[in-house]
Amino acid sequence: MRQKNTDDKTHKRPFMRVFIAFVVLIFIGGFGWYAAQPEHFRDLKNAFHSWQYQHSTAKDGFFNAKSLLVVDRSTDEPFISKAENEHQRPASLAKLFTVEYARTIAPDDAQVHVSEGALNRLKENSSVASLAAGEIYSLHDLFAAMLIPSGNDAAYVVADYIGGVSHPDASSTDERIELFLSDLNSHIQQRGWDETSIHDPSGYDDDSHTTAQNVLDVCKLLLEEPWFTDIISQVYYTATPLNGTAKTWHNTNKFLDPESNFYNEKVHGVKTGSLGDDYNLVVLYRTDTAECLIVSIGSESDTSRYDDVSYLLKTIDESHYLNS
Repeated sequence: MRQKNTDDKTHKRPFMRVFIAFVVLIFIGGFGWYAAQPEHFRDLKNAFHSWQYQHSTAKDGFFNAKSLLVVDRSTDEPFISKAENEHQRPASLAKLFTVEYARTIAPDDAQVHVSEGALNRLKENSSVASLAAGEIYSLHDLFAAMLIPSGNDAAYVVADYIGGVSHPDASSTDERIELFLSDLNSHIQQRGWDETSIHDPSGYDDDSHTTAQNVLDVCKLLLEEPWFTDIISQVYYTATPLNGTAKTWHNTNKFLDPESNFYNEKVHGVKTGSLGDDYNLVVLYRTDTAECLIVSIGSESDTSRYDDVSYLLKTIDESHYLNS
């Protein structure tokens, strides 16, 4: 009889181990889901990002980004801000300034030849639209190549072309691009964006600087153009050169991608950018009662920039101020 009781206990032990393991997994899974939500453990997440990327003194406050600005477009009033007038590296957000200036010089249906010289300006590890020398695109398609896959090659092609339009006597790609940059920065100053200076049309440099406020200003101007709002809202964009094979580009903005964990149907663009340990993100967000522009500059990782902005989007959704 005693042996039988011992055997019963022995048989129960594997079941209990499996049951306990199952409960632990459920707890861990539930806690993981809870912790993944952007509004939970904000300070801990930011501290972890700072430790992970070894910049513990680079960030302060509730958000990981160095600079941040959220504006209600119906009133043009800031909703949330952090160091919005401090100089930061724009990275690929510089392309917004390049596009805004280029569209004042040539029509978007202008035919642009891709030159070997422009492609030779590409730096190692650049994001590209895979343009090929000799191809001919509309300026509109090249704008899309800059805004959707963030093609640095497209930025140099546009700068080469616009520099040539403004300075037909320029004899080389390098000269045309340098003249383009000079004209671009004069244009930026005329627009009143005094805290911005662009030294590379793609933003792949350490000398360019801007502010969250100036980035917001250029976005506001571009959003007045229907072609711009159409481009930035697309997950995929297909361009067909006049003399080549069609290319399809995928948007770098994870909020637009239904396959991404960060997908949000209320996001309608605008632009990503990253350089070194700075990760930037600009988002146009529309609800039934509000439309907001969010500029986030200088997060320490791809995940932290999306986590920051996800939290902001949730804050907008829950705000009585914006939903009244």
